[in-house]
Amino acid sequence: MRVTSNSFPIDLRQQLSELMEKQSTLQMRAATGQRIENASDDPRGMHKVLGLQNELRTLSQYQKNASLVREGVEVTYSAMSSLKKTYDRASELAAAADGAKSPDVIRTYQHEVNQLLEQALQVSNTKHRSVFLFAGTKNTTQPYTVTRDGEGKITGVAYQGNDKETRVDVAETSTVSATFSGEGAKGVLKNDKGADFFAHLISLRDHLGAGDAMSVVTKDLPNLAKDEDNFINHFSNVGALQSRLETAEAIAKKRASSLSPLISKEADVDLTDTLVRLNEIQNAYTAALQTGGTLLSTSLLDYIR
Repeated sequence: MRVTSNSFPIDLRQQLSELMEKQSTLQMRAATGQRIENASDDPRGMHKVLGLQNELRTLSQYQKNASLVREGVEVTYSAMSSLKKTYDRASELAAAADGAKSPDVIRTYQHEVNQLLEQALQVSNTKHRSVFLFAGTKNTTQPYTVTRDGEGKITGVAYQGNDKETRVDVAETSTVSATFSGEGAKGVLKNDKGADFFAHLISLRDHLGAGDAMSVVTKDLPNLAKDEDNFINHFSNVGALQSRLETAEAIAKKRASSLSPLISKEADVDLTDTLVRLNEIQNAYTAALQTGGTLLSTSLLDYIR
């Protein structure tokens, strides 16, 4: 086989180019710690890494969703606790207004109930992160407005929110409600089973103001009992929701932590192996340069004696 005079320089340049490319790739991997920089480096590995990274982002979002909803639920639970304390005191005053007390004594109770009514209004219009807790999905609108008489007493309460809910994903097939409604079938203050906290407080105050112990006992106490049942039911639901959110957050966090090593295994470089290979390539490159320099410097005159 005839070998042309310029075949060796061409082969040498090609070999040096390949060695330089390998050296550059290994240097980049050693510097970044990443085995895959482009999809062409390892198409199968890149596809797997992208899938794992997408799953990790999804799990991270589930964690954030669960944490944010849990925060809102905890604030709502605190507000409900305040409403329950208001109920407890109103119930005590209603029970104290029995037939053994004079109408004048009973009338004095109206002032405290009036303050309890104002307190309940304030709590019901609580905001957290710039949204109202008990307005349903209309949470940028103040849920309760009132009408007052000439003395400034509340005579009526109007609900401006709705009974719709916003559901948030906390897992692939699991959603939770992130909103609470003041009124509706599952309303915190008024439901379809007879609870109507504001109306019952107004009625109690007015009956106390009239010294009407009989109405307090026969009407207001039974009505307030319906409000208590409603509050207790909501406490139970909120407690179960808190537990569910904590579990969802923990599961998402555990799954995310197990994915990180898998991503590293696919994408991260073995630094020791990379440095050894880089040293081998550098030595090969140096040897190729030395050999090429020696051979290319030889001419026909070197063989003429």
